[in-house]
Amino acid sequence: MKINEMTIVITGANGGVASELMDYFSNKAAYVVGTVRQLSEKFEKTDNTTIIEMDPLDHYSIDKAIGWVENEAGHIHVWLNIIGGFTMGNRVEEGHDDWNYMYNTNFMTTLNCCQKILPRMKDRDWGRIVNIGSQSAVTGMPLAGAYCASKVAVHMLTRAIALENGNGITCNALLPGIIDTPANRKQMPDADHGNWVQPEKIAEKIEQIILSEENGVLIDI
Repeated sequence: MKINEMTIVITGANGGVASELMDYFSNKAAYVVGTVRQLSEKFEKTDNTTIIEMDPLDHYSIDKAIGWVENEAGHIHVWLNIIGGFTMGNRVEEGHDDWNYMYNTNFMTTLNCCQKILPRMKDRDWGRIVNIGSQSAVTGMPLAGAYCASKVAVHMLTRAIALENGNGITCNALLPGIIDTPANRKQMPDADHGNWVQPEKIAEKIEQIILSEENGVLIDI
């Protein structure tokens, strides 16, 4: 399937990475839909891009969003689980709220969306899911245990979906290092930003993945 025939959904569209993906794929795909929890500003809608509300922690909200896309643009071919968060600064025995926050923000949002879009993809025997993992979830990172643990769960979810599916349906995860976003620069103002991953590089890699048959791969970037 060619990318100019695809409808792509991108979660967390008001984030630094997802907004870059929106711009990148709007010039390539048939239709691109970004999701946000709440429309806090007026987004400019074009002929093939739009932003809609969806709470990825609410199954009803996800169903409603998928129904809207199917009515407006037809089948969803690609689902990019980009919504997520990062927090650090506490040891394992500290920052108790961080664990629930990271688990919900990084893992449950991804799980809920996968559970809802997979049956639609199975009905058509074709679909692409791309999740965002983390290199830190492989190597570990001090003072970021909650974040790393939540991303490990995303890695294993990706593998499980790939093992349970096939016949045109793939699920892969990108494992970037630190992504160069305003939020991360704020969290780590004294870090060396020169080695951070640029969102455009993530967009290019996602395009390669959705045009391939790779399945269940955790891809360093």
